[in-house]
Amino acid sequence: MELTRSLVYCDRVKKFLTPFIILLVLMTLTKIDFRFKEIPPGLIVDDAEYYYHAQTLGIDFDLNYTNQMDGAPNRNLNKEDPNSVVPVHPIGMGVFAAPFLFISNSINKVVNLDSVISLNYYLYSFSSIFYLFLSTLLIMKFFDLKKIKYSLNFLLLTIFGSGVSYFAFERFSMSHAYEFFGTIFIFYLLAYSDMMENKSKKNIFNFIVGISLFLIFSIRWSNYFIFLIPFIYAQMFPSKERRKIFNLSFFLGALLGNAIYLLHTKILYGVYTYNPADLFLEVEARLSPNYERFFDLTRLFENIFFIFDSFIKICFGQEFGIFFFSPILFIGFVMIIHLLVRKHFSLSCLLILSVFIPVMGIVVLQNTAFSYGFRYLFALIPIFILIYFQYFQNILVYKYYLFYMSIFGFLGIVFFETSEFSILYSDYLVNIFGQTTKYVNPTYLSGVVKSFFIFDSYLNIVFTSFLGVLIIKILGVFTDVYQFIEQFKTIDEDISNLITNSIEISWAYMMIMLIFYIAWIYFLKYSYAENKKRNIY
Repeated sequence: MELTRSLVYCDRVKKFLTPFIILLVLMTLTKIDFRFKEIPPGLIVDDAEYYYHAQTLGIDFDLNYTNQMDGAPNRNLNKEDPNSVVPVHPIGMGVFAAPFLFISNSINKVVNLDSVISLNYYLYSFSSIFYLFLSTLLIMKFFDLKKIKYSLNFLLLTIFGSGVSYFAFERFSMSHAYEFFGTIFIFYLLAYSDMMENKSKKNIFNFIVGISLFLIFSIRWSNYFIFLIPFIYAQMFPSKERRKIFNLSFFLGALLGNAIYLLHTKILYGVYTYNPADLFLEVEARLSPNYERFFDLTRLFENIFFIFDSFIKICFGQEFGIFFFSPILFIGFVMIIHLLVRKHFSLSCLLILSVFIPVMGIVVLQNTAFSYGFRYLFALIPIFILIYFQYFQNILVYKYYLFYMSIFGFLGIVFFETSEFSILYSDYLVNIFGQTTKYVNPTYLSGVVKSFFIFDSYLNIVFTSFLGVLIIKILGVFTDVYQFIEQFKTIDEDISNLITNSIEISWAYMMIMLIFYIAWIYFLKYSYAENKKRNIY
């Protein structure tokens, strides 16, 4: 009897502790670096331009960027109206983030909750996290629909160890969490439509799939592989009935989606185009030589070697090599070869076509793209997750590699910029591709390992996060935080700003974050439990 009571007690403690620990991890991942620095008007950096898209759609309800980008240099990109200033970065992310700004702006009209930063910017910063969590849920639902077994913990580790979580929890005003969502969203729509027996509902969903292809493509114009997803899905789950996906409804949806897409390029840029080079090379002329070299047939063999050498560095280089820091991407390339060996020729060819453009983007740039990891590849992660769980999850060498290297990849995010060895240097350095440029770290692999053994790294992890903010706010209730911290560390300007912002940030903001995370933790847990009840496992 006592043993039974003890087991019940332990089970209750476990049920409480597990979500609590996950909550602490999420708060630790949620960084303040960019969240406490609200984006002002007039900037031309990536983060700002995506934010301007969300602002003009979610608050202004127009496509006029005058109040966001007035006077911004090199952004008179409309070929018909050179006086019109527009972002060079695509609008798709702004479409998905706009509802968060609409909600926050509506709340502010009733009650002003602005704190250290505006409520608009604060809620916008959680939009990317929302879509990363929603992506996880859609993957789970996809597995449910296709009767694919999986471990939720292993799935979460694979996602969080891939690098994409950095662009949700820290560099939130970039497009990669949205690209990740877009890829799995198309797969989910296809699977859901595939399971429908009602013909009229199936046609409606096929129509939505057709439109959605162009909506998702608008997040990043170079992600042409989006249009291959229906064909990849058809090869992964072959059926005599598959032609029902590619019916008239699908093509009508694609036709409408294409028309809306081209209309928006005409309105914003004065040209109908699918090619980002039409605009991007106007503001990034330095990329032209590497872009144009591939159109020179006399350099064919030189270019082949150039691509192969770059690919080896992408895989195994110290500077965010995907073997170490994005294991699902590396195993994805291996799985393509494995599928060829298994004679899945059509699927393999489609996957090769899918990875070609993102890889070539890195080859042309000859850089990791000035942030964490090879971020141009992150939109491919959902494809490789589905391929792994559909075909290869029972191969032990793949499973062990993904498990252990995803842990290391996750630590690579956690310890990013926590010491002098794991930062992106603002001085000019030679990166792993031999290019002299800023914001690189050619020895990141060894640098992050060194950071594991530096005590200040752990302080930086906690106190540049919202967990640190919460600790400081609680301390501020009982004592003078400045005097308390001075006992352990000299307070410089950065630490002083951190303390001030932490104390002054609204408790309402903290409650919003806590409620948001707790709701998602239990929602994902509930969804996983529901899958089990349907006897999938």
